[in-house]
Amino acid sequence: MRIALIGDLHFVSPDDPSCRWRERRRHFAEAWPSFARTVALLREESPDLVVFLGDLVDYYSDENRDFALNQLDALKVPWLVTPGNHDFSPAAETDDTAPECPDPDEVRRRWAARGVAMGNRSVDADGVRLLLVDSPDSSVPEGTADWMRAETEGSARNVLITHVPLNTPEMADYILSVEPRRDLRKYVQSKAPTLFDDAVRGRVEAVFSGHLHFPGHVQVDATAMHLLPLGLCASGKAYRGQGRICLLDTSEKNSPVRIRE
Repeated sequence: MRIALIGDLHFVSPDDPSCRWRERRRHFAEAWPSFARTVALLREESPDLVVFLGDLVDYYSDENRDFALNQLDALKVPWLVTPGNHDFSPAAETDDTAPECPDPDEVRRRWAARGVAMGNRSVDADGVRLLLVDSPDSSVPEGTADWMRAETEGSARNVLITHVPLNTPEMADYILSVEPRRDLRKYVQSKAPTLFDDAVRGRVEAVFSGHLHFPGHVQVDATAMHLLPLGLCASGKAYRGQGRICLLDTSEKNSPVRIRE
């Protein structure tokens, strides 16, 4: 089975009412046409499943949600998403053109009403168990470690997919080596500091996460941890490696990763 993994998209609808915030975020608001290139790459590779690593939208509104889903309709292939922080965040509070954003629980219900699940769940993919873990606020839901241990106990090969990178010293060192001013309270799972030791070490062969908008690879014991860059091409900042897709072939030993750009 061939699985494509794609990093943050940050779609903004041209019809979203948050005018001032959309102008401030033009580097994302005007980037959506580049998704056509990503779609073309996917069609060349013909994956069986696509998994998005969160931040489908730059901020939550019903308009942005629906615009993102309309863009994903072009894939013509099943897809899943693990949620990102922007999938629940409103436009800036200073933008008085923006409507009031619902609370996170209501936002989840609105995603679910359009058929998009965003909680912890597992998917079996040709001998590999994919664990999609909810981490948008740098934490994970209560009971996640117990759930992960139970899910990995009966599976020989496990892959973890989550928006915010795991909190390990190796990952923290890598992030700061690339961008020393990053606040690690936000850019690793700072509210779940023991998740790697509790439920990943010796159980999970690979971890994929987004959130940082730059690529990277960190090896911690037998677990390969991959950072995925932006899934489209944004302007106005020197984002590294954007527009890539990551391919995972579960039929090959150790699920080697291949990058298309």
